[in-house]
Amino acid sequence: MKQVKFNGTGAEYFKIWIINLILCIITFGIYYPWAKVRTRRYFYANTEYADRFFDYHATGKQLFFGYLIGVCILIVLNIISAIFPTAGFILPVILFFFVPWIIWRSLKFNMRMTSFSNVRFSFDGSLKTAYFIYMLIPIAIYIAIIVLMVVGFASMAGFSNMSDVNMDSINTGGIVIFGIAVILALVLMVYMTGLLAKKSAEYQIGETRFGQGRFFINVNTKTFVMIAFKTALISVVSLVLFMTFIGLSFSSMLSGEVGGSVGNSAASSFFMGSFFIVYIGFIAASLFAAAYTYSRQRQYIYANTTLDQTIRFKSSVGAKAYFGVLITNMLLIIVTLGFGMPWAKVRVAQYLADNTWIDAEDMDINQYLTQKEQHQSAIGEEIGDVLDIDINIAI
Repeated sequence: MKQVKFNGTGAEYFKIWIINLILCIITFGIYYPWAKVRTRRYFYANTEYADRFFDYHATGKQLFFGYLIGVCILIVLNIISAIFPTAGFILPVILFFFVPWIIWRSLKFNMRMTSFSNVRFSFDGSLKTAYFIYMLIPIAIYIAIIVLMVVGFASMAGFSNMSDVNMDSINTGGIVIFGIAVILALVLMVYMTGLLAKKSAEYQIGETRFGQGRFFINVNTKTFVMIAFKTALISVVSLVLFMTFIGLSFSSMLSGEVGGSVGNSAASSFFMGSFFIVYIGFIAASLFAAAYTYSRQRQYIYANTTLDQTIRFKSSVGAKAYFGVLITNMLLIIVTLGFGMPWAKVRVAQYLADNTWIDAEDMDINQYLTQKEQHQSAIGEEIGDVLDIDINIAI
């Protein structure tokens, strides 16, 4: 297996980042699409495998129209919400129905604008599948959870209205049913989260092409559900610990005030300090949960993905190591008042590249890529002739 490399540096990217920032400020955000293109081109061009590099072919002008539409939608939403407050709750729901279309178009565009060793990627996923994954599944999750919670509350209300039964059994019965409904809702949410991750991986990877080559992915729902379950467990345990710490701190503050051992100012400072510690801890726990989910899913997906059923992939990203990168990046950005952002992004890119491996030992990778380049050139000429469009593909 050969390792992917990232050759960029924080100092190099800082020059691009600071110029992009200044131009975005001067142009009131209009330059943002061009800034995004410059950023992607830098990171793509510095990502290497077998002495060959990635490239990003989109232009700022192409991204500008989508950016302009997004800005106009936000402005219209704010105006309508200000004039008709009730509409502010309806419009986001309407926009929700466009999310699958946005994801689908974004995947098709970004894959088409990405190449490796002059061979373009492409995405063949259907819009119908996008709506099933990114709209119907989330809606099913929300409906199921709401139904379970309504059943739980209704059961408690029903028990509380029964006057001819022992009140202890009434309260116990209502609480038990409510507890069962909550547990079922949590279990369903974890399962559907795993299912959504699995379907999304199959859609985004299984429908991606590299030239005429095809990516194959073979994953199961169970593994994604277990990852989601462990992530939820990490979050719940962290939340319980933090709430317990806050409760103990609040209790200590009250006992100190009652006993007269500390003043109001000191007690308030103690409580605020405890709350700040919990807040930082909660952010750290959230980052670790995110790092765990990302690393485990990445390892599983890469291990079960092939290109043309011959080239294999491996991810060695670890939860603890990736969490270390994220938490130190956060501290770097805070300490530098945001100016450490370029170094933070480069550190993530370097870590992910260093932990990405490609196994093409059973074939001559240079010969394989050369064949893809030749096929790509022929395809580009055919499409260009039919549509009378200049497709920029290196020959």
